[in-house]
Amino acid sequence: MEKVAKRSRLKQLVFWLMMIELLMLLSVSSQKIPCRKILAQDSATATDNSPPVVRLQTSNHSVVVDNGLVRVTIENPSGYLMGIKLYNGLDNVLERRNKRYNRGYWDIVWDNSTYDKIETEHLNVITQTDDLVELSFTKTWNSNRRNSIPLNIDKRFIVRRGIPGLYMYAILERLENFPPAQMYQIRIAFKLRQERFHFMALTDTRQRIMPSLRDLNSDRSQVLAYKEAALLTNPTNPQFRGQVEDKYQYSCENKDNKLHGWIADSDKKNPAVGFWVITPSNEFRTGGPHKQGLTSHVGPTALSMFYSTHYAGLDMDTYYKQGKYWKKVLGPVLIYLNSNSTRKALWEDAKRQLGEEIASWPYNFTGSKDYPSAKERGTIRGQLVVRDRYINNKLMQAHSAFVGLSPPGEVGSWQTSTKGYQFWTQTDENGRFEINLVRPGEYNLYAWVYGFIGDYKLDLNITIQPGSKIDLGTLIYDPPRNGPTLWEIGIPDRTAAEFFIPDPYPTLLNTLCNDPADRYRQYGLWDRYTDLYPDGDLVYTVGKSNYSQDWFYAHVLRLGGNSTRIPTTWQIKYNLDNVRFNDPSSLQPYFSTQLIEQVEVGNETVVFLMLLIIKNMEKVAMRSNFIIRQLAFWLIMIKLFLFLSVCPRKIPARKILNHNNTTNSRSPYAVRLETSHRQSVVVDNGLVRVTIGNPSGHLVGIKYKGVDNVLEWRNKPGSRGYWDVVWDKDKYDKMETEHFNVITQTDDLVELSFTKTWNSDNGKSVPLNIDKRYIVRRGVPGVYMYAILERQENFPPTHMYQIRLAFKLAQEKFHFMALSDTRQRIMPSIYDQRTDRSKVLAFKEAVLLTNPINPQLTGQVDDKYQYSSENKDNKLHGWIADSEADNKNPALGFWVISPSNEFKTGGPHKQDLTSHVGPTLLSMFDSTHYAGLDMDTYYEQGKHWKKVLGPVFIYLNSNSNKDSDVRKALWEDAKRQLSEEIASWPYNFTRSEDYPCAQGRGTVRGQLIVRDRYTGNKLVQAHSAFVGLAPHGEAGSWQTNTKGYQFWTETAENGLFEINHVRPGDYNLYAWVYGFIGDYKLGLNITIQSGSKIELGTLIYDPPRNGPTLWEIGIPDRTAAEFFIPDPCPTLMNPTCNHPVDRFRQYGLWDRYTDLYPDGDLVYTVGKSNYSQDWFFAHVLRNGQNNTRMPTTWQIKFNLNNLSETGNYTLQLALASAHYAEIHVRFNDPSSLRPHFSTQLIGSDNAIIRHGIHGLYRLYSIMAPANLFHKGENTIFLTQKRKWRTFNGVMYDYIRLEGPMVLFDDHLAHNRGGFVFDI
Repeated sequence: MEKVAKRSRLKQLVFWLMMIELLMLLSVSSQKIPCRKILAQDSATATDNSPPVVRLQTSNHSVVVDNGLVRVTIENPSGYLMGIKLYNGLDNVLERRNKRYNRGYWDIVWDNSTYDKIETEHLNVITQTDDLVELSFTKTWNSNRRNSIPLNIDKRFIVRRGIPGLYMYAILERLENFPPAQMYQIRIAFKLRQERFHFMALTDTRQRIMPSLRDLNSDRSQVLAYKEAALLTNPTNPQFRGQVEDKYQYSCENKDNKLHGWIADSDKKNPAVGFWVITPSNEFRTGGPHKQGLTSHVGPTALSMFYSTHYAGLDMDTYYKQGKYWKKVLGPVLIYLNSNSTRKALWEDAKRQLGEEIASWPYNFTGSKDYPSAKERGTIRGQLVVRDRYINNKLMQAHSAFVGLSPPGEVGSWQTSTKGYQFWTQTDENGRFEINLVRPGEYNLYAWVYGFIGDYKLDLNITIQPGSKIDLGTLIYDPPRNGPTLWEIGIPDRTAAEFFIPDPYPTLLNTLCNDPADRYRQYGLWDRYTDLYPDGDLVYTVGKSNYSQDWFYAHVLRLGGNSTRIPTTWQIKYNLDNVRFNDPSSLQPYFSTQLIEQVEVGNETVVFLMLLIIKNMEKVAMRSNFIIRQLAFWLIMIKLFLFLSVCPRKIPARKILNHNNTTNSRSPYAVRLETSHRQSVVVDNGLVRVTIGNPSGHLVGIKYKGVDNVLEWRNKPGSRGYWDVVWDKDKYDKMETEHFNVITQTDDLVELSFTKTWNSDNGKSVPLNIDKRYIVRRGVPGVYMYAILERQENFPPTHMYQIRLAFKLAQEKFHFMALSDTRQRIMPSIYDQRTDRSKVLAFKEAVLLTNPINPQLTGQVDDKYQYSSENKDNKLHGWIADSEADNKNPALGFWVISPSNEFKTGGPHKQDLTSHVGPTLLSMFDSTHYAGLDMDTYYEQGKHWKKVLGPVFIYLNSNSNKDSDVRKALWEDAKRQLSEEIASWPYNFTRSEDYPCAQGRGTVRGQLIVRDRYTGNKLVQAHSAFVGLAPHGEAGSWQTNTKGYQFWTETAENGLFEINHVRPGDYNLYAWVYGFIGDYKLGLNITIQSGSKIELGTLIYDPPRNGPTLWEIGIPDRTAAEFFIPDPCPTLMNPTCNHPVDRFRQYGLWDRYTDLYPDGDLVYTVGKSNYSQDWFFAHVLRNGQNNTRMPTTWQIKFNLNNLSETGNYTLQLALASAHYAEIHVRFNDPSSLRPHFSTQLIGSDNAIIRHGIHGLYRLYSIMAPANLFHKGENTIFLTQKRKWRTFNGVMYDYIRLEGPMVLFDDHLAHNRGGFVFDI
């Protein structure tokens, strides 16, 4: 619908009726227009006004495709382009007098300058419709074709309805068995009609009438310094006399080489005709955006260069070795023809067509599966900033930087990369970039920044998959810098354009190079150096000279007598008023080009250089001519080099346990295996004797220090030491196995395997293949245990809620339990849980001891959940058997040691059980404790899964010293052993291929910093942040992940982190930072391979923030520990929870809420209340009459003295736990029927009654319009609505009210949890 004028009511009515009709039409459209754009010509329909259909004619010698605008003739089967007829122009725009293979053709220069025109052998019609014909000309290489390039070739031609031209591309392929080859150049060449095409156009400013091909003959020109350059002495067109012709003067960078061509001026019979090579994308070109290549030149010749060593030389990666598969699609490019009366109109129309082709890329009409559509490609975005620590250490937005994806390689390797695809863009003023339409594949991200030296590379492989949308966040580039700048010459822009470019010789001009931006293209400028410096070389004085006038653009040789060339030495003179003799200096020379030269840098106050550009000179010292000092320095350097040259290989990264160095004199007992027992296997190393059920794999007994069995011998053999799993609908499986295998048997080690393979007949057992492993080592008092669990793709779906190892110890011996330095106690016996000795409290696991066997425990509470621990802390726990009265046996310790948490689920803060009454020890690998149904427990059919759980170490120790604190000695020794196990992880003695050794793992390191834009936008080093690798997922998904491995660490004070010993696999990097809300996720997949050492550089976390802080309650630490935790009921105490850091573990604290708030719910007044005293740790139900529970509503009162009338306020509500809860949020209106916000029903982590100060973390950013607030006093009401379970409730982590963005510039009094804020 176009222009509307004269707005009478009638016309307005008609206008709106038409608009309504248009909207109705759009609303009933059957489907959206595809995101891939279509050229305007593509919309032609089969009406009288539509262009003719595309017709195909084939014969034995040629193929003709005609669309009524152009008639394209291709030789069959060679694939040579023989002719293009433009119906309103020429009968053939190609040179008719040339041979058939020398008009339009692909060619390759390969080994030893061998030339191949890629003649093909077979024709295939890929697509033939009225709208489009696509033809394929192929050739398959075999070993009999030694004289042809070892490539499989598929040349494609496409003619489309309504398009005056043809699209061309090629698919080149090398199989692994092809011989090695070097490929130096790949291109398409077009030789146009010599008598017609005389005008060449490359850009708006580079256009000219061109000499003819005959003008390069010796009778019409003189060859200059090289064969491509000629001085026209007697040209056909006299106006060119005295000009230079050189095809390299018409070169162009890839990023600018999108359109070039020729124009045939009109004559009496034909209008003016244009022939254009349009390249809408550079993804298939080599060398990145700045690689220069040829365009058009005398012939008239037009080129489409895909691949060459021009302007790069032998540094280009031209070698294709045998044994590596390679395939690449070159193109499509469009050969576009147009006609008009003027040159300018033809050029502008070609530019318009280029715009349409770019908008339509990638094309949707190609018929090759090797050319992905837009939907099959991906996008990557981010922001690049620069930190130059000797400028101001602030981040600078890297505007106009070039950022690109290129095949994995070293920093800057994109410049010489040829084999893969590249995708580049430029950043905006803020350093933001978005690279669209990236082909699936593996890439690195590279960049360089105008004004800064060096190259940036994100030290991480980026995997693009169909539909990928990767957000990298903010990337920091630290350019090379060793000290402050003393002086500099030039601008770091990768060119010499800013230096002095002399006037050319008046007799060697090319008028196409007269534009100031192109004057460096003039011929012979290098010889002007000798003219300008006839008596001596260039001397540049810092502070006086000007590089745009006094620094010659190229450091070249000097012309000598008899046409000789002499090396040159340039000088840079400068003053140092303050000289330091103790620090080294750095000279930063950067070259925009180099031709096999050796650069020499002297060590005097005058620096002598053979170089092209000096980009920077940094901190300078040791500039005095103290020969002795310098001699000593170089002697030290020589010694260092000699030392390094003879250094042996590094000590392997994997550390060995001290036990591994035990000799026969220290450990006389070899490890012995006994398999003669009917239903058991025995392994004995002289310290422990381990008995395992055969083939069940249950741990039946451990003999140690005179105790025949430290396990409970009265239990059945399957209930002493065993693996178990809880699966579908509370099914229970003890993972009893069926086969026994000896994996390793030596004097130093025995490893045993107990396996079971699931099949559909085992419907009552968990659908898993099970391999339980036991390792007993020489000189080690204990046993290592691990399991390899596997699900094949055809296994039925299942839920697995819990996987663990359980040990039931001898009841009459083990009475003392130790979990940490502060959590140790004499424990009740299992008999104390009987109804005659205890009283069950609110749930079956919690009992009040009323008549325990040990009277000193009377009146205490015992609850296994009080002994839980976070994964990061759950590395050591166990039991102690005190020495017997007759001294028959010493005191014994039985310990579960977990040296790594990589195989545990839910990340470092997942809480789980440890030891409890039994005496029982657990090694928990997977459970829903403190997380509930949010844990990912479902294993679907059709997906293979395998995971190694463990190894964990069952360690036994003893002490018979009656004069010492025996329990403490045993505990300290167990801690020492834990340290040795951690230092030795990953172990080097396991014999499973599924457990990689240290050398088979990788490392990731980097730095995490925080940018909170409403606290000054300054960068804050994320100290003590948790940073980890976990399987792919959303931000924070690591909390509920169960299927993969996780690797976590804490950052140092400066935010640096290093994650070591990471198993090979695909991960995301996650983090959270103490003091900041939200979760960080690097928007990039990280692939760890054997030996990977990935450097991520500096990562920036922007935590959720919509405005300035008005007030806050709590500390963002993912727990409720900072809030008020009441004293427990005196009659419901457990002494292991008396320590201040463990007081939240006491039983029944939730009921203290009703005691503290008997007449009304909690009211918190910002500026007066203190969250550590006035904010109860858990928002729970209130106890009512007749054992009922009532919902509770908490209030937060605060003042707004200066209310904003526009914008939104934001309530940041972070929860540390939720159990079948629903929080309703209301602003100033507690009686409103509907809340302003509801969390809906959330959570089942049960952390409140299981004595966990947190469960799963949740964050809600609640937008509140300004009209919900009042000037002056305001109240936020938080109601926990659900009451159908006894223990519904939440624990808050942190609450913050943020003002609208418009308030940011106002003066804010920002203080954590303390004051009323004046806004």
